[in-house]
Amino acid sequence: MRHDASTELTDQERAAFAALDRAGQPSRMLEERTVGLLRERGLLGRRRRAWFGMRPGLVAAAAAAVALFASGVVVGQWFATRTVVASVAAANHESAMQLAATVQRSGSAYVAALAALAQVADSANGPSVDQGREAALAALYAAVGELMVLAPDDPVTVALRDLFERSAPARGTAGPPEIRNVVWF
Repeated sequence: MRHDASTELTDQERAAFAALDRAGQPSRMLEERTVGLLRERGLLGRRRRAWFGMRPGLVAAAAAAVALFASGVVVGQWFATRTVVASVAAANHESAMQLAATVQRSGSAYVAALAALAQVADSANGPSVDQGREAALAALYAAVGELMVLAPDDPVTVALRDLFERSAPARGTAGPPEIRNVVWF
């Protein structure tokens, strides 16, 4: 929207307007007095300072909020760690129990297979029985090797290892397998 100043102002108003000093700025003192008067009358609020100039109650409340948050994080982490440790311990216990049950089933199956092999031990099945006996001894030797890893100081395990080492053939192509521990990452 365009306004034409000549149609809105009278001649007297135009003359007064032209007489005004356009280049001058109000002094700094005038500005300060005006702001002071406005503040005294409540028309202008107080000047706010940076956060470090806040009231002590607000600073204390902010510090308490930060401390409460930090302690909540620490307590939460502590509870989570306890829960994880308990869960891992329970899982390890369960898996150890499951592995013990698997060893029990495997041992029972091993004994049952040897009993079945003894049932068919006749002259007609000689080579098959010999092969089954060699497989049974190899499995037994491997089991003793794993027992040595599991319980190296157990006297029964040591006696079995010594018995197998004395009765094993000379270390050649048909000797007992080498027991190695491999750690996978």
